[in-house]
Amino acid sequence: MAKQSTQTLALLNQLAADEVETAMQILAHAMQQLEQAEQQRTMLEQYQQEYQQQWQLAAQKGLKADLYRNFQAFFSQLELAVRSQNAQIEQCQANVQHKRQLLQEKQRKQKSFEVLITRAKTLHAKAENKRDQKMMDEFASRAKRSRL
Repeated sequence: MAKQSTQTLALLNQLAADEVETAMQILAHAMQQLEQAEQQRTMLEQYQQEYQQQWQLAAQKGLKADLYRNFQAFFSQLELAVRSQNAQIEQCQANVQHKRQLLQEKQRKQKSFEVLITRAKTLHAKAENKRDQKMMDEFASRAKRSRL
């Protein structure tokens, strides 16, 4: 019975380990999405800086009103894109945090099964030792009686 219990716990532990592995892969994917979003924001910011420098150079040379409006409109669109990217990054960060918590829960569950397996093996070993001691005591007792 104890062996079956240990086998069941080992199976549950393996399933929990598989869940941990899956959760790790999901977390890695979420972290990759976050990194990509941050890289995209960096590219947008660099483009925004370059565009602003071009605008300043053009402004020094003098701009027509319609060209000035076009620069301003496009620059506003870039600012909007950067803000939108920042919002996406915040979502990705929240997602990474959530996936991290799920992974920690799965790891705690697996650790619980490992503790239960260790306890079951310890109890089984104690019972085995107790049986062995009882057999040794009986053997010693019989040996002593047979000598008398």
